[in-house]
Amino acid sequence: MTQKIVLHKDYIPFGLAVASERDAVGAPVFKYGFNTAASTSNDTIWLQEGVYTWPTSAAVLDITSTDINDDNSTPSTGALTVVLEGLDANYAEITETVEMNGQTAALTTNSYLRLHRMYVGTAGSSLTNEGIIYASTGTQTTGTPDVATTIRSTIGAGEGQTLQAFYTVPAGYTAYLYNVSAGSVDGTNATTITLRSRTEGGAFRTKEKFVVFKGTVDRSHDIPLVFTEKTDIEMLAASATGTTDVAGSFDMVLLPN
Repeated sequence: MTQKIVLHKDYIPFGLAVASERDAVGAPVFKYGFNTAASTSNDTIWLQEGVYTWPTSAAVLDITSTDINDDNSTPSTGALTVVLEGLDANYAEITETVEMNGQTAALTTNSYLRLHRMYVGTAGSSLTNEGIIYASTGTQTTGTPDVATTIRSTIGAGEGQTLQAFYTVPAGYTAYLYNVSAGSVDGTNATTITLRSRTEGGAFRTKEKFVVFKGTVDRSHDIPLVFTEKTDIEMLAASATGTTDVAGSFDMVLLPN
């Protein structure tokens, strides 16, 4: 039997207070990414691999899959709908649900300057997506964007969720980052991890850098790193030689200005 405990409102641990949204202390943000083949260059930690191309303007997005079974019109066995969460041209938070149409593009209603997350909302008998799902602004061939730099987000086959370690602070908020973590199972290559950010219209600056080697490194900040509204935050990975797998994540709290 599960035992019950009583927490006095003045003594609730900070992390629990944020996660449970008690007393409006702030909104939790947990961003996590995975790159199966980080190169010797600084690659973004996301499933698409390579370096992420930050959009310069808001745009309607094409949602496609490489698998015809990710289709709501049948309905089929894969992903039926996907949910998008991001920012509009004014850095205000927006969200919507899009019905999948297999390898044919389904258009978003909103225009996105940033796409923070995309996940499968409903699915058929496979219980998740069967193909790779893309959000992009360019043309596609059998569901795959023709130009990699037009890709805003990617859901790996069977993942049901984007895995991307980057984020932009919404307008009207300040982000307080209190933990960053990265790891790799590679026992032959060390991987250099970089956390970087830029304010609106500014240049990227390194905020933290460390090395992982066949394990996980957690970096906690008792005094959080502070990021103002409209700031882009990104995790990068560079392998010492060849390519390596790497996962990365960071935890933040958003507080209204």
